[in-house]
Amino acid sequence: MTDDIIKNIYNKFFKNWFNKNYKFLTTILLYILYQSNFIISLVSSFGINFNKIPRTPRIFCFFINDLIYIIILILIFKEDIKRGIKDLRKNFANRAILSLNSWIIGCILMISSSFIISFILKQEVSTNESLVRQSIKIAPLYMLFTCSIMAPIFEELVFRKSLYGLIKNKWLFILISGLGFGLLHVLGSYNNPLDFLYVIPYGSMGCCFAYLLTKTDNIVLPIIIHMIHNTILVISQIIGG
Repeated sequence: MTDDIIKNIYNKFFKNWFNKNYKFLTTILLYILYQSNFIISLVSSFGINFNKIPRTPRIFCFFINDLIYIIILILIFKEDIKRGIKDLRKNFANRAILSLNSWIIGCILMISSSFIISFILKQEVSTNESLVRQSIKIAPLYMLFTCSIMAPIFEELVFRKSLYGLIKNKWLFILISGLGFGLLHVLGSYNNPLDFLYVIPYGSMGCCFAYLLTKTDNIVLPIIIHMIHNTILVISQIIGG
């Protein structure tokens, strides 16, 4: 009798909680490991000095490192991705228009707010954007992979899909998802507190990606739009120097 009661309590509360939260906790852990270069540090502990490895092999090592995290995330969310692809095939025209509209609104908000903030701070771009441009000059192909494939998959699954469903209120989810996305692009590179103003343009695009997810329940759409957005920016930077 007691065992049945405990089992019922577990199934009603803890099991359901675990099912809703384990993906979020797992993706956050993966994000922390990725940001801390865990795999690279682990390999370095065996006496390998990455700084002494020539640039091309070193870049290839980071490519493999990124690929490992992408594969793990795709395996975690494979059912959601499969369902999203199926939905896109079935409702392509509708999904394409909705995605395009969300992206255009995000671009308008991002560009206008960036222009205002840059005018206030008297600097052309955010510190994060400046660092990305420098990296593109050093390793354009690797940055094209990182920005166009790695970042969209990683960021959409971590800041959108893993949160989706945990936060019941639609607009609260959009706001938290967008702010988290914005902070991601500022925390690691800010020079002074005013740099946090750039959370607004990055966050506005993140909010549009989150809105697209709430409208369609399809994580593939924000991933694709995010890929297109980043690819355009990186190629423009490569061509423009």
